[in-house]
Amino acid sequence: MNELTHAEEKAIDLLRAAHVTSLPVPVDEIARGLDVDLTYEAYDGDVSGMIYRYDDHAVIGVNSKHAPTRQRFTVAHEIGHCVLHEGRQMFVDRFVTRVNWRNGESNVEEIQANQFAAELLMPREFVAREVERALNKRRTIDGQGLASQLANVFDVSPQAMEYRLANLGVLDPAALVS
Repeated sequence: MNELTHAEEKAIDLLRAAHVTSLPVPVDEIARGLDVDLTYEAYDGDVSGMIYRYDDHAVIGVNSKHAPTRQRFTVAHEIGHCVLHEGRQMFVDRFVTRVNWRNGESNVEEIQANQFAAELLMPREFVAREVERALNKRRTIDGQGLASQLANVFDVSPQAMEYRLANLGVLDPAALVS
């Protein structure tokens, strides 16, 4: 597996501090443990979520129109901003499939929050364990089948799990057609 990023290390630290030992990861409880309030509201347009900080407190807003698995990713992503980008008072995140801008640049803070969210929701240690468990049950399983099976265990979307498995080197990214 690849080397950990700073964002992934911070997610692992938070999982340990929250004593997470089973799946799916309780992101709402983790947020509340950080003294973060969660609100679920129907946002117009492509807003998936936001975080607003004031004093020593924060509020994460989540788009209630989105699928529950997307909402979980949004909460994890916004927790990432909370933990990683302390100097910023507010982030508004839009539902996009890529974090690359048209000019070829990338928004580093969004990439970091996505890395954090992936590690928080789908910790590499747990993924490795669940991949082994799935392969022990069925010796042959295709990538989409594996991603779909694990997505149910982790309570994430199959697409998020496909990306995670590809990023961890379990699946060949070229084989993903999603």
